[in-house]
Amino acid sequence: MRPSRKEQEKQPKRPNYSSFKEAPKAEHTSWYIRFARWSGRIVRGKPEFKNEKLKVSVDFLGWSLSPQEVNAAPVMAILLAFIVDLPILGYLIYSAFILGTISYLIILYTFPVLVLLPFLISLWIQNYPIAAANTEKRKSITEIPEIVNYLVMSMKLSPNLERAVSFAAQHGKGRIAKDFQVLLYQVQTGTYHSLEEGFDALAYKWGNFSDEFKHALMLIRSSVIEVDEAKRHVILDKAVSDVLEGVSDQMSKYATEMRQPAIYLYYVGVLLPLLLIIMLPIGSVMARLPLAQTWVLVLLYNFLIPVGTVVFARNILEKRPPVYSPPQIPKNFKGANPIGTISPLVIGVVAAVVVFFVFSTLVDPFLNPFPPAYSPEARANWFPFFTVAGGMLAPVTLAAIYLYGTTFRRRKIQLNIMDMENEFQDAIYIIASRLGENRPIEEAVSYTAEFMKKTKIAAVFQQAADNINNLGLTAEGAFFDPAYGALNDVPSDTIRGALRIVIDSVGLGVQQAARALISLSLQLRDSLRVREKIRTMLEEITSMMKSIAFLIAPLVLGITSALQKIIINALKAVGGNQGNTGLTGGVNLPVTSIGDTSQLASIPDATTFMIIIALYVIEVTLVLIYFTSKIEEGDNELALRMNLAKSLPISVFLFFISAWVAGQFTGVV
Repeated sequence: MRPSRKEQEKQPKRPNYSSFKEAPKAEHTSWYIRFARWSGRIVRGKPEFKNEKLKVSVDFLGWSLSPQEVNAAPVMAILLAFIVDLPILGYLIYSAFILGTISYLIILYTFPVLVLLPFLISLWIQNYPIAAANTEKRKSITEIPEIVNYLVMSMKLSPNLERAVSFAAQHGKGRIAKDFQVLLYQVQTGTYHSLEEGFDALAYKWGNFSDEFKHALMLIRSSVIEVDEAKRHVILDKAVSDVLEGVSDQMSKYATEMRQPAIYLYYVGVLLPLLLIIMLPIGSVMARLPLAQTWVLVLLYNFLIPVGTVVFARNILEKRPPVYSPPQIPKNFKGANPIGTISPLVIGVVAAVVVFFVFSTLVDPFLNPFPPAYSPEARANWFPFFTVAGGMLAPVTLAAIYLYGTTFRRRKIQLNIMDMENEFQDAIYIIASRLGENRPIEEAVSYTAEFMKKTKIAAVFQQAADNINNLGLTAEGAFFDPAYGALNDVPSDTIRGALRIVIDSVGLGVQQAARALISLSLQLRDSLRVREKIRTMLEEITSMMKSIAFLIAPLVLGITSALQKIIINALKAVGGNQGNTGLTGGVNLPVTSIGDTSQLASIPDATTFMIIIALYVIEVTLVLIYFTSKIEEGDNELALRMNLAKSLPISVFLFFISAWVAGQFTGVV
């Protein structure tokens, strides 16, 4: 009789699996697991999964949830949403139809949202396991070739599947490596009768999400049966090549699928709001609806459009394969501290105060002086344009200086490490060539340092060679020694992981190490090629979005904000002639009513309108720079911070400059 899950987790580890005492418990960090279990105790869901995809996803993620708990989660979500919704809706109805303190139009706007939102939340909760499983699949794409390489390395030296799985579990990373650890633990505790049985189960588990990985595992499994060594090597080489080709094709497919949604984001998140800002005052009059009231503009431009654009952008970015993990430079890294002893925050605060003082005290009185007392009309139309501009530019200046001051040195180090990673691909090939000549690893390291002496990566190999020759360290110690290791100042997972493969593969045999490193070099080049393909395919869109973010959108919105008063005055003038008649050849021609011009009285004044649109400029710049940075750089926080630091001040400054120039030409400002 097999032990239960809890009994398995309590059993002690065995010596042959000392590194895998128990299976990783990822579900303890998932809010969904806790919510589903809590929901299952309150709501009785169906005892079977609603569809097969849910079952496959939950099993794949390793979540110990019953079908009843998974089915109860969306039911509980919709109940909680309605518990929050109904009092809000009741209050609005009471205030509109009983007290009369708010307009019934607010009910018209909010009722569909309050009714639909619970159903949308429930649908999201219901499909969350499927989305989480797909996210894990995308994250694992770049881990598949590495894991297969580890397995093949070990299998070529000795056709021992247990040894190969243990080697991959110890040296791999990510979800697949954890699954191998789980496999070893389950074999140890008797969940599977043999490693081969668990290995086959793991292959079919991943087959639902990565067909090429499943076939690679099946080829590796079949190589154990092959008695002819040459044929066995052919099978293992095919497993590696098939995986590289399959992953490359899959990444290219993701890049193609991202192009069309990115175009939709551009049209819906940028172009449509630019058109709406002109049409809202006209629509307010023509449709006799408060479309251009202050609260409508704030809700639309400062909340709904930015939030909707962020959600849409994140949905697109979730489909981006993690083709590259940039080196992470910690704040306390050597040479990464900001210049001088003055904090960038202090410099930013001083600069913000200076900007506001200059615009409000010096620029406004000079370029936009307060009109004389005898001109009441001019005084009524005047507003402190540059004081508003200074008030908006001050926090933007503070944020930009802080982001730049705390990032630029770390970004410079990161770019230097990234150059080293690109050069490292050639270094791996050179090491493999020397190992292929049956030279020791120490000699291969020295040769690589001399051969690539004009590159940045040469410094790493030169320090490692010095550690070997002068300090008598082993090849492993030359790179990884805590005190003298050549990689101590190289925070690159790519370089460290590849050199760990170099050291570990040498232990499997020099010739085997050479073949493994050749495969690794091809894998790194393939990853770079796919990364560049994604960048090239989306370059047209990202370049257009960047130009929109800090050039076109600020200019157009600035001009529009200056022309807003002209549009409103024109509508008032036309509306003032309603009901008048004109005489043409003795015939009375009535002027048709254009709508309800009384709606124009509720349109915000010039100062409020300028602030609303300036905030939207800041928000749309943040969203578009976030999106383009993620597309081009992936999860690179330093690149995002630097792009924001450079783009935000430019976009806000151009907005106010264009608004001022347009106002001067039209006489508005």
